Amino acid sequence: MKQLNSGKARLLILLIAVMALSIAAVACGSDSDDGVGSSSDGPIAKIDATERIYTDADITGVEFFKHDDDYDVEGLEGAVTAIYGFYGSDPYNRQEYEARFYADHATAMAQGVDFADEATGADAVLLGDVQRWDEGIKDRRQCAGNGGHHSGKCDNPKYFDYVVVGNMILMCQGKDTAESHKACADLMAVVQ
Repeated sequence: MKQLNSGKARLLILLIAVMALSIAAVACGSDSDDGVGSSSDGPIAKIDATERIYTDADITGVEFFKHDDDYDVEGLEGAVTAIYGFYGSDPYNRQEYEARFYADHATAMAQGVDFADEATGADAVLLGDVQRWDEGIKDRRQCAGNGGHHSGKCDNPKYFDYVVVGNMILMCQGKDTAESHKACADLMAVVQ
């Protein structure tokens, strides 16, 4: 009789342990919204169809954003303005950004995304005689050195990816999509 009660006690303990682990797994796996368009794929949504109309002042007005250049948007279909700069609270560790502004979200999606795809990612077209809009192309490149004193190949994409937030396409520095989206999320978290 003692063995039977001992077996039931072990089974009961095992069931309680399985239930506790199940509850913990569900609790740890739940998504949270941190207010910057988070998705299960990363720290920021790739496309946020907000109706808000952003301007360059929304970006340049951010504390620790260093505005470096205003680009001439002639040839960048549908664009109203485009800027380039750096953001980060540590002046020695800032990420680079290019923000392109359109009249509205629909225009950014219909006309701007194709240009952003051309300038970002592993397949970025970073040669002036090939890229359709080459204003600021030097700012979109980074060099990959060989470890020596030579700068090496300087046609690597600086911006691996971008996000579309309302009427703005924000290209963000990073060596891969996750790093670029993290940089985009960092900047958008402080945009008022």
